[in-house]
Amino acid sequence: MQHTIIPEPHGFRELSKVEQVRYLQALWDRIVEMPGELPVPASHLEVAEERLADYRRDPTGAHSAYDVLDQLAKKSR
Repeated sequence: MQHTIIPEPHGFRELSKVEQVRYLQALWDRIVEMPGELPVPASHLEVAEERLADYRRDPTGAHSAYDVLDQLAKKSR
């Protein structure tokens, strides 16, 4: 994926890290207001379709999001 260099908004550097994160979150919230306009690479769709097919073949192998988050939290300790 190619990274595009964009100019920093005026005053961004002077914001605290918390304020910078809030600024970025606000930008993201504006971007995702129209999710249909966000491009999804074909490779991501293929992976999602494969995983859905796997789940439909054997739903017993699935884990809830809560279980996965618990496992990740344990790893980070």
